[in-house]
Amino acid sequence: MRIIFVLFIAIYLNALTTAHITDVKGLKIKLDKPIQKGISGVVLCPYQNEEIICAKTVSFGDYAKLYVYDNLKNDAFGLPLVYPKKGDKVIFGKNYSRIMIIAPNQTVYLKLKQRFKNFTIIPIDVFAAFLDDLPTKENFINFTNKMDIGLYIFALDKLYYVDAQSFYVISKEDYNFPKKFKIPFFSSYKFDIKEKDIIDYYKKMLKGIND
Repeated sequence: MRIIFVLFIAIYLNALTTAHITDVKGLKIKLDKPIQKGISGVVLCPYQNEEIICAKTVSFGDYAKLYVYDNLKNDAFGLPLVYPKKGDKVIFGKNYSRIMIIAPNQTVYLKLKQRFKNFTIIPIDVFAAFLDDLPTKENFINFTNKMDIGLYIFALDKLYYVDAQSFYVISKEDYNFPKKFKIPFFSSYKFDIKEKDIIDYYKKMLKGIND
């Protein structure tokens, strides 16, 4: 049963879901089909006979909210002035094959790295290099935009699959982890951070954790 569940998760995380906009009201768009709450996506707008990403979005079921697309931002290039409209395509889960693992120790990190070997795993040390204290949600989201990450996998009291843009838990899985958690997560960096309940710290950061 566990093998079947793992296979399901792998297929689920690699899947792209497409919807279309049926109505636009300010920064809220209506979708032609429901999408799981918390899954982020991008809106594709026609531009000079091509489709370009013109906005980010997060689903709330049968509607979604729009946000400025600032991933991989480069101030040297201007942004075309196109806006989402009725009929435009929305791709959800676009970067779910690009993940980063937040693990309590090296053993768990390496096990999860092997488990998701067919995914693009962003090295945890790259994130650690940006920190000098406990990571905040803003730290995670800023890093998401720099590296185009789709999912964070938090190995806490359970395994939480977290949308990297919305920080909603989109799936979770029972898993046995050691109670000792390296602060703030396993990496080769040495942090001088005061001990605290890091599992509780991260769980308070995640949205929809009890859904």
